[in-house]
Amino acid sequence: MSNITVLDDSSYSETIAFGVVVVDFYADWCGPCKMMAPVFDEAQAEYEGKALFCKVNVDECRDIAMSNSIMSIPTLLFFKDGEIKDRVSGVLDKGTLYGKINSLL
Repeated sequence: MSNITVLDDSSYSETIAFGVVVVDFYADWCGPCKMMAPVFDEAQAEYEGKALFCKVNVDECRDIAMSNSIMSIPTLLFFKDGEIKDRVSGVLDKGTLYGKINSLL
């Protein structure tokens, strides 16, 4: 996770409030989350300066996960200026992820 911001209870609301933010809800023990990680890292490098990429560990931040109705992981939430514009559960391929980001820029 090069420049990916790890969010917690104190930084979550402030971080998602402005611009395009993609949040990956994950857990360290989750196999599909590990499959999603390199795609997410690559997208972060591709969109640096255009979108912010963040992760929330659902085991450490249960309140954030519950408030966003995270029922399975990985789940990606796509925010624009603090508003959820899209939500996807499961592993995404690069093309689908990039398309969702491009639709918000």
